[in-house]
Amino acid sequence: MKSFRISLALALFFPLGFAASVKAQALEKVVITHSSDSVSITPLLYGIEKGLYRKEGIDLNFRVLRGELAVSSIIGGKDVDYLYGAGTAFFAAVRGLPMKVFSYDFKSVFFYLMGNPGIRSGQDLKGKKVAVASLSGTGAAATRASLKALGVDPDRDVTMIVIGAASVRMAAMDAGSVEAAIMPVPWNIRMKQKGFKELIFAGKVMSQPLTGLATSREKAEKNPQQLKKMLRGFIQTMRAVKQDKAGVADFIAKKFGLDSAAAEETYKIMLQTMTDDGTVSESDLIELLEQTKQETGTKRAIVLRDIVDYAPLRQVMIEMSR
Repeated sequence: MKSFRISLALALFFPLGFAASVKAQALEKVVITHSSDSVSITPLLYGIEKGLYRKEGIDLNFRVLRGELAVSSIIGGKDVDYLYGAGTAFFAAVRGLPMKVFSYDFKSVFFYLMGNPGIRSGQDLKGKKVAVASLSGTGAAATRASLKALGVDPDRDVTMIVIGAASVRMAAMDAGSVEAAIMPVPWNIRMKQKGFKELIFAGKVMSQPLTGLATSREKAEKNPQQLKKMLRGFIQTMRAVKQDKAGVADFIAKKFGLDSAAAEETYKIMLQTMTDDGTVSESDLIELLEQTKQETGTKRAIVLRDIVDYAPLRQVMIEMSR
C-alpha cells in the first residue's frame, strides 16, 4: 500500500514538473538596453521585477549599453533585441538607420532647472553661469527651453558651462561656481533638501518623448509575435505603475536610494508625465522630427510613420480589450 501511494505521488508530480519545465522553456529570452540605469526607466525595471513580461512569455533581461552601440547591435542582429531609449532610436532613424519606435511611456523630459537660493526669477539669472552635461542632447535642449520660458535668452543672457555628471553639477552648485544647473529627477529633490530652488520643470515647456520600445525594422517584420508580447508587457507595466502607488514608490526608494518622501515625489512626477496609452501626439512627433533633422543636418524628406509605428501597439490594445 505504501509503495502504491509513493507511485501515485510520483505520477502526480511528474506531469506538474513536466508542465512547469515546458512553460519555462517556452519563455523567449530577450535583451533590452538603455544608456543608463536611471529613474526614467523605472517602468521597465518595475515590470521586469514584477514578472509582467514573463506573464507574456518573455524572459526579459536589461543591460546598460551606450545608445549607439545598442543600435549597432540591434541592426546587426547580435546580442541586443530592443532599445528602451526611444529618443536614441528616433535620432538614429532620422540619420537613415533602419530603426523604429513602437511605444512611449513618458511624453516629456525629466529635468528641472535648479538655482541657488538667491535666484528668484529669470531676471536674476542674467549674466550668470548655468551648468549642463553637454552643449547638445536632451539636457541642453531642456536647459534652453527652460531659460526661454523664464524670459532669458540662452545665447546672450547666460553662460552655459559644461561640467558633466549630475553629481558634479550639484558639487559645482554647492561650491558656488555656477548659479544654476539643469538636473534630472531625482537630483532635483536632493538639491531641494539642500536648500536650492526649483526654477522650472522643463517637462512643462518641452515635450520630448524619450523612453519606450524600439527595435530594427527587420526584427519587427521577422518576429511580429515577439514584438506583440513585448508591447503587452509594456502596457501591463504602465497600468501597474499607475495603480500601485505604494509598491512603485517603495521600488523607487530601494532602487535609487531615496527616502520615502523623495520616492513619493518622484512617483508623482512620473505620473504627471506618463502617456495615457503608450503614444504621444503626432504634433509633438513632428516637432521632434524637425528638431532632430536640424541637429543632424538631415535635408531629405522623412515620413514620420517610417520612424514611429503605433499599429502593433493599437492591435495589441484591441486584443487585450476583448
